[in-house]
Amino acid sequence: MSPRTEEQNALLKDERREHILSAALRVFAMRGFAATKIKDIAAKGNISHGLVYHYFQSKEDIFFELVSRALHVAGESLMYVDAMPLSPLEKVRETARFILGSIEQGQESSCYFMIVLHASVMEISEEEKNRVFKGGDVPALTLSKILAEGQKQGEIKEGDVYGMTSVFFAAITGLAVNKLGFPGMKMPDPEILVQMVMK
Repeated sequence: MSPRTEEQNALLKDERREHILSAALRVFAMRGFAATKIKDIAAKGNISHGLVYHYFQSKEDIFFELVSRALHVAGESLMYVDAMPLSPLEKVRETARFILGSIEQGQESSCYFMIVLHASVMEISEEEKNRVFKGGDVPALTLSKILAEGQKQGEIKEGDVYGMTSVFFAAITGLAVNKLGFPGMKMPDPEILVQMVMK
Protein backbone atom coordinates (compact mmCIF):
# COMPACT_ATOMS: atom_id res chain seq x y z
CA MET A 1 0.00 0.00 0.00
CA SER A 2 1.49 3.34 -1.04
CA PRO A 3 1.69 6.22 1.47
CA ARG A 4 -1.04 8.86 1.40
CA THR A 5 -0.42 12.03 -0.59
CA GLU A 6 -0.56 15.47 1.02
CA GLU A 7 -3.92 15.99 -0.64
CA GLN A 8 -5.27 12.72 0.82
CA ASN A 9 -3.92 13.67 4.26
CA ALA A 10 -5.62 17.07 4.05
CA LEU A 11 -8.89 15.45 3.00
CA LEU A 12 -8.70 12.95 5.87
CA LYS A 13 -7.97 15.77 8.31
CA ASP A 14 -11.00 17.74 7.05
CA GLU A 15 -13.21 14.66 7.29
CA ARG A 16 -12.14 13.94 10.87
CA ARG A 17 -12.64 17.57 11.86
CA GLU A 18 -16.13 17.57 10.35
CA HIS A 19 -16.91 14.28 12.10
CA ILE A 20 -15.97 15.83 15.46
CA LEU A 21 -18.03 18.95 14.74
CA SER A 22 -21.03 16.85 13.70
CA ALA A 23 -20.89 14.80 16.90
CA ALA A 24 -20.39 17.92 19.02
CA LEU A 25 -23.32 19.70 17.38
CA ARG A 26 -25.75 17.06 18.59
CA VAL A 27 -24.27 16.84 22.08
CA PHE A 28 -24.21 20.61 22.62
CA ALA A 29 -27.77 20.97 21.30
CA MET A 30 -29.15 18.35 23.66
CA ARG A 31 -27.04 19.02 26.77
CA GLY A 32 -26.06 22.66 26.47
CA PHE A 33 -22.56 24.05 26.72
CA ALA A 34 -22.05 23.77 30.49
CA ALA A 35 -23.13 20.13 30.76
CA THR A 36 -21.12 18.94 27.75
CA LYS A 37 -17.70 17.36 28.28
CA ILE A 38 -15.09 16.43 25.70
CA LYS A 39 -15.66 12.77 26.66
CA ASP A 40 -19.33 13.15 25.60
CA ILE A 41 -18.29 14.45 22.20
CA ALA A 42 -15.73 11.65 21.81
CA ALA A 43 -18.33 9.04 22.79
CA LYS A 44 -20.93 10.45 20.38
CA GLY A 45 -18.39 10.42 17.55
CA ASN A 46 -17.00 7.01 18.57
CA ILE A 47 -13.49 8.48 18.70
CA SER A 48 -10.79 8.97 21.32
CA HIS A 49 -10.38 12.01 23.59
CA GLY A 50 -6.93 12.46 22.12
CA LEU A 51 -8.27 12.76 18.59
CA VAL A 52 -10.67 15.52 19.67
CA TYR A 53 -7.80 17.44 21.31
CA HIS A 54 -5.65 16.89 18.22
CA TYR A 55 -8.08 19.05 16.23
CA PHE A 56 -9.43 21.42 18.88
CA GLN A 57 -7.87 22.98 21.98
CA SER A 58 -11.06 22.98 24.06
CA LYS A 59 -14.80 22.47 24.02
CA GLU A 60 -15.11 26.27 23.78
CA ASP A 61 -13.28 26.20 20.44
CA ILE A 62 -15.65 23.53 19.13
CA PHE A 63 -18.78 25.25 20.41
CA PHE A 64 -17.93 28.70 19.13
CA GLU A 65 -16.92 27.34 15.72
CA LEU A 66 -20.34 25.72 15.46
CA VAL A 67 -22.08 28.95 16.49
CA SER A 68 -20.01 30.92 13.97
CA ARG A 69 -20.87 28.42 11.25
CA ALA A 70 -24.60 28.63 12.05
CA LEU A 71 -24.61 32.42 11.89
CA HIS A 72 -22.54 32.50 8.70
CA VAL A 73 -24.83 30.03 6.89
CA ALA A 74 -27.94 31.89 8.05
CA GLY A 75 -26.54 35.20 6.82
CA GLU A 76 -25.47 33.75 3.46
CA SER A 77 -28.88 32.11 2.99
CA LEU A 78 -30.80 35.34 3.68
CA MET A 79 -28.54 37.35 1.37
CA TYR A 80 -29.03 34.71 -1.34
CA VAL A 81 -32.82 35.02 -1.03
CA ASP A 82 -32.58 38.82 -1.01
CA ALA A 83 -30.65 38.72 -4.30
CA MET A 84 -33.41 36.70 -6.00
CA PRO A 85 -35.55 38.56 -8.56
CA LEU A 86 -38.64 38.31 -6.36
CA SER A 87 -40.99 40.77 -4.72
CA PRO A 88 -40.36 41.40 -1.00
CA LEU A 89 -43.36 39.28 -0.03
CA GLU A 90 -42.09 36.40 -2.19
CA LYS A 91 -38.68 36.74 -0.53
CA VAL A 92 -40.33 36.36 2.88
CA ARG A 93 -42.24 33.33 1.54
CA GLU A 94 -39.04 31.78 0.16
CA THR A 95 -37.24 32.39 3.47
CA ALA A 96 -40.03 30.69 5.43
CA ARG A 97 -40.16 27.75 3.00
CA PHE A 98 -36.40 27.27 3.04
CA ILE A 99 -35.92 27.42 6.82
CA LEU A 100 -38.95 25.30 7.73
CA GLY A 101 -38.00 22.83 5.01
CA SER A 102 -34.47 22.46 6.39
CA ILE A 103 -35.84 21.89 9.91
CA GLU A 104 -38.29 19.29 8.57
CA GLN A 105 -35.61 17.41 6.62
CA GLY A 106 -33.24 16.68 9.46
CA GLN A 107 -32.11 17.24 13.01
CA GLU A 108 -29.00 19.23 12.10
CA SER A 109 -30.81 22.51 11.39
CA SER A 110 -32.66 22.30 14.70
CA CYS A 111 -29.38 21.60 16.49
CA TYR A 112 -27.83 24.74 15.01
CA PHE A 113 -30.78 26.84 16.16
CA MET A 114 -30.48 25.33 19.63
CA ILE A 115 -26.75 26.03 20.06
CA VAL A 116 -27.16 29.63 18.90
CA LEU A 117 -29.89 29.94 21.52
CA HIS A 118 -27.54 28.44 24.14
CA ALA A 119 -24.77 30.84 23.09
CA SER A 120 -27.05 33.87 23.31
CA VAL A 121 -27.69 33.29 27.04
CA MET A 122 -24.18 32.21 28.06
CA GLU A 123 -22.47 34.19 30.76
CA ILE A 124 -19.47 35.46 28.80
CA SER A 125 -17.85 38.88 28.58
CA GLU A 126 -19.28 41.49 26.24
CA GLU A 127 -16.03 41.38 24.26
CA GLU A 128 -16.27 37.61 23.82
CA LYS A 129 -19.97 37.83 22.92
CA ASN A 130 -19.14 40.41 20.24
CA ARG A 131 -16.45 38.09 18.86
CA VAL A 132 -18.69 35.01 18.88
CA PHE A 133 -21.66 36.81 17.31
CA LYS A 134 -19.65 38.85 14.81
CA GLY A 135 -21.78 39.02 11.68
CA GLY A 136 -24.66 37.37 13.52
CA ASP A 137 -26.94 40.33 12.82
CA VAL A 138 -26.84 39.77 9.04
CA PRO A 139 -29.97 37.56 8.89
CA ALA A 140 -32.05 40.00 10.97
CA LEU A 141 -30.77 43.07 9.11
CA THR A 142 -31.42 41.41 5.75
CA LEU A 143 -34.96 40.36 6.62
CA SER A 144 -35.68 43.82 8.09
CA LYS A 145 -34.51 45.37 4.81
CA ILE A 146 -36.79 43.04 2.83
CA LEU A 147 -39.74 43.93 5.07
CA ALA A 148 -39.05 47.66 4.76
CA GLU A 149 -39.02 47.33 0.96
CA GLY A 150 -42.28 45.39 1.18
CA GLN A 151 -43.86 48.18 3.20
CA LYS A 152 -42.89 50.69 0.49
CA GLN A 153 -44.48 48.45 -2.14
CA GLY A 154 -47.63 47.89 -0.07
CA GLU A 155 -47.07 44.13 0.40
CA ILE A 156 -46.01 44.14 4.05
CA LYS A 157 -48.11 45.51 6.89
CA GLU A 158 -47.10 48.78 8.52
CA GLY A 159 -45.17 48.67 11.77
CA ASP A 160 -41.75 48.15 13.26
CA VAL A 161 -39.79 45.97 10.82
CA TYR A 162 -37.24 45.07 13.52
CA GLY A 163 -40.03 43.91 15.80
CA MET A 164 -41.58 41.85 13.01
CA THR A 165 -38.18 40.36 12.23
CA SER A 166 -37.66 39.41 15.89
CA VAL A 167 -41.05 37.70 16.07
CA PHE A 168 -40.46 35.90 12.75
CA PHE A 169 -37.14 34.44 13.91
CA ALA A 170 -38.42 33.73 17.43
CA ALA A 171 -41.25 31.67 15.94
CA ILE A 172 -38.80 29.71 13.78
CA THR A 173 -36.42 29.14 16.69
CA GLY A 174 -39.30 27.85 18.81
CA LEU A 175 -40.34 25.45 16.05
CA ALA A 176 -36.75 24.21 15.68
CA VAL A 177 -36.43 23.59 19.42
CA ASN A 178 -39.79 21.77 19.48
CA LYS A 179 -38.63 19.60 16.58
CA LEU A 180 -35.64 18.49 18.67
CA GLY A 181 -37.89 17.48 21.55
CA PHE A 182 -40.61 15.99 19.36
CA PRO A 183 -38.92 14.64 16.19
CA GLY A 184 -42.22 13.43 14.73
CA MET A 185 -43.69 16.94 14.81
CA LYS A 186 -44.50 18.33 11.36
CA MET A 187 -43.54 21.86 10.47
CA PRO A 188 -46.49 24.20 9.90
CA ASP A 189 -47.38 25.62 6.51
CA PRO A 190 -44.86 28.44 5.76
CA GLU A 191 -47.84 30.66 4.91
CA ILE A 192 -48.52 31.00 8.65
CA LEU A 193 -45.23 32.87 8.99
CA VAL A 194 -45.86 34.87 5.83
CA GLN A 195 -49.27 35.99 7.13
CA MET A 196 -47.59 37.39 10.25
CA VAL A 197 -46.09 40.15 8.09
CA MET A 198 -48.32 40.27 5.02
CA LYS A 199 -50.57 43.30 4.54
